[in-house]
Amino acid sequence: MASRVRVRAYSSSANLGPGFDALALAHTSFYDEVEAWIEPGTGGVMIEAVYGPYASGAGGAETARRAVEALLELTSSRLEEERIVLKVYKGVPPGLGLGSSGASAAAAAKAAALLLGLDAGTELLIEAAGRGEAAAAGSPHYDNVAASLLGGLAVVAPDREGRLYASRIDIDAWVTVYVPRVRVQTAAKTKLMREILPEKVALGTAARNWARLALLVAAAARGDLRLLGIMMMQDEIIEPVRQKYVPCFTEVKRAALDAGALGVAISGAGPSVIAVSRDERTARNVAEALLDSCACCDPDIVKVAHVAPGASQV
Repeated sequence: MASRVRVRAYSSSANLGPGFDALALAHTSFYDEVEAWIEPGTGGVMIEAVYGPYASGAGGAETARRAVEALLELTSSRLEEERIVLKVYKGVPPGLGLGSSGASAAAAAKAAALLLGLDAGTELLIEAAGRGEAAAAGSPHYDNVAASLLGGLAVVAPDREGRLYASRIDIDAWVTVYVPRVRVQTAAKTKLMREILPEKVALGTAARNWARLALLVAAAARGDLRLLGIMMMQDEIIEPVRQKYVPCFTEVKRAALDAGALGVAISGAGPSVIAVSRDERTARNVAEALLDSCACCDPDIVKVAHVAPGASQV
């Protein structure tokens, strides 16, 4: 059992077109860190401090606290006359579709597991972090937390009984993250962006999306970034509905592709947009094109980043 642990987890972009609630890509655009230690006191989990550039919009880092509580419950771990204390650095901006609440939850779950010396497998950590993220999203979601925990391209799905399975695909890619100047309260935005989705989808449409998702994952597994990028832009179900809530999405997509991006998609529930490129030079060309061509869209943040590793001790 360690006396004090600090874990970093990176931002992520979920869905990537047809991968709704199943895929997320971790990237080094932003990161959260959680420091955890044990001190005497009543049992439970306490947040000592939340700091960093995005602390004010982090909702007290409740996702981190709940993730640790879920981990204790899932592992039947009990604290009698002690408590776990967390100090959270918020470096991932909330409410932008970049996995902010997931990064906090992932870092907290990993830190607590290391602190207590728990033999917690990948799926268990994802389950705990996903339950923690419900504090911000309203219900558990596992794509972003899986990416922040595993790194790379994370694929996550439950079986018929609800048991989670996840896998990581290592890809060598660069991304350009475009953030328009809008701010929406995280829980309200997530709720809205789910409410607008269709309740029923024609079988043919669903089948085409399943096929594209399968091909996207296969392309990632063999390092075919060209095909991955093509499949990112073939979603018929989610992105067509959500893109009207992303300022200048059509203009941003066209500018990124003209500058050499292989694929462009809404990042999670938006309003951020992610463009995937083969190398850093192209990703930076894409960033310059977005700043030049989309100035009328009032971009707030344009960042170039690499695919990120999983959550780890720092």
